[in-house]
Amino acid sequence: MQKQLKDKFPQWCNDSEQGNYNLYMSNDLDSLLSCLYLKHIKGYEVTRFYDFYNIYETQNNNKEFIGIDMALEQGKVWDNHITRLNRMDIANPESANINSVSDINRKNYRTKYAGSTVLQILSYYNIPLPQSREGKLILLSIDSSYAGYYNSDFQHVCLNWLEQLELYELIDILKSGISMNEFKRVKQQYNLGSVIRVNENGILQTEINLAAMQGLFEFPLDLSEEKFTRTHTFETTGCWTMGKFDNNGKDEIKDLYSIALTSKDKFKWTSGCMAIN
Repeated sequence: MQKQLKDKFPQWCNDSEQGNYNLYMSNDLDSLLSCLYLKHIKGYEVTRFYDFYNIYETQNNNKEFIGIDMALEQGKVWDNHITRLNRMDIANPESANINSVSDINRKNYRTKYAGSTVLQILSYYNIPLPQSREGKLILLSIDSSYAGYYNSDFQHVCLNWLEQLELYELIDILKSGISMNEFKRVKQQYNLGSVIRVNENGILQTEINLAAMQGLFEFPLDLSEEKFTRTHTFETTGCWTMGKFDNNGKDEIKDLYSIALTSKDKFKWTSGCMAIN
């Protein structure tokens, strides 16, 4: 990651103590792979899970946590979402998120970083990319990080962010003439779009084909085997479409827990976090 970008990230990202935090995982491969990389280099363990409707915890949830691939309003997170509806909205100051530290909001949406959380983590900690081409294709396929390259209006934006992340091997793949169909093949072959959920026994499960990806990364691809218990739920989980000239701010949402723009004029949020007795 280029120094001028890295210097904008929160200081807590530099913590060098092994096992100092727990991880708070969300329900997709971007979050899972980010957690596995952080476990590999930092010794952090997943002890919390968020499916955007409920929060689940293990019995070992006894350290400060880092939210992974989730746009929490408070607390430490690694994230990639745009969380500011207008220029006046304030981003979570503890969010390690290119879009937050670069002042991206709804008004300059088309300049956003449209890549994954895991690519930011790889870049920030200068973690070597997978040796195999297939492993690199998987990384580019997560959150459709490749897609901007194939849109003439956004190709320069996509390449600019990858250059700032110093992910030159991924740039080389995109510039090699690779067809978008190859990324579609990767998504389908490994079922990358499948969600992660907690089953009736409190165990994490998914239909992502983790077994087929074994050996492509420097560590086993697996879910935590700990039992997760539902501990919190939310008063409101919703999606809202804004008008072209609306200038609403997120401070209008009471007890906001997480918020993210899913397109220029749409956002999802959760609010009113409540403990389950």
